[in-house]
Amino acid sequence: MEILNRRTVLKAAAATGVMSLLAPGLTHAAETAGTELFTADEAGLLVDSTVILGETEAVVIDAQFTTENATALADLIAATGRSVQTILITHYHPDHILGLPILLDRFPGARAVAHKDVQGQLAQTVEPIWQRIAGGAPAGMFADRFVIPEALEDDHLLLDGNRIDVLGPMHGDTDLITPLYIAALDTLITSDVAYIDTHLWMEENTTAERIALWRSSIDTLEALGAKTIIPGHRKAGSVGGTAVFDASRAYLTRWEKALAETTSAESLKAALLDGAQDLGFASAVDRSVAAIYPK
Repeated sequence: MEILNRRTVLKAAAATGVMSLLAPGLTHAAETAGTELFTADEAGLLVDSTVILGETEAVVIDAQFTTENATALADLIAATGRSVQTILITHYHPDHILGLPILLDRFPGARAVAHKDVQGQLAQTVEPIWQRIAGGAPAGMFADRFVIPEALEDDHLLLDGNRIDVLGPMHGDTDLITPLYIAALDTLITSDVAYIDTHLWMEENTTAERIALWRSSIDTLEALGAKTIIPGHRKAGSVGGTAVFDASRAYLTRWEKALAETTSAESLKAALLDGAQDLGFASAVDRSVAAIYPK
């Protein structure tokens, strides 16, 4: 768990870049108290969930993967003493949503939402994904049901009068991802547009065109100039900041180079792992390789 420092105003130096993406008229009716960050273990694929704290309520970004990690996230939230107002799911990947029933059982007054475009995708994919993953797993490893969030029609959430801007959707490790920007804390939640200290999930980015789209999204988020940056995946304790963007770009370069220089699944996997023994989320490598060399 990490507690990020309080920041109550958007620095003027960053305002010009930010306002090109955010709606005008941003006001802060009250200070937010900060954020708390939960990073899953390897079984939970090192995914980050962010708890944004108001005076009495909280907004949660992404709901974890396994029952164990979702329960630990719920415990963290409960320890803050806040009630959960909203749980926002940033995209359709199961490591960000399958824990949602666990959170809703603990916080039944919470509203689960996703950007309307993401929600449309979730409505089509959550059930088959849950059946495939939970059906083949040990009992209790995943929630015993799935939940599809409601569509969020607005481009923001409010917490104690402070805007939490929902950006995008934009392309990262999949097509429709919604990062978030909290101006009152000058904090950017990249979701799966940026990782650090882990392998990237490249299964849906096997062409130069899609990799270029991902790079463009990274550039867009970096241009916001946020002080605090929370990636979609990382090792617990990994440093944030602009290193998150640099690490993601470096891995995309590694992937492109490996694709250009290898001719088999074995050689591609070896190239991705070479010199990367310290990176987390190694299970992503096999899925990424299989997307190029299906069995």
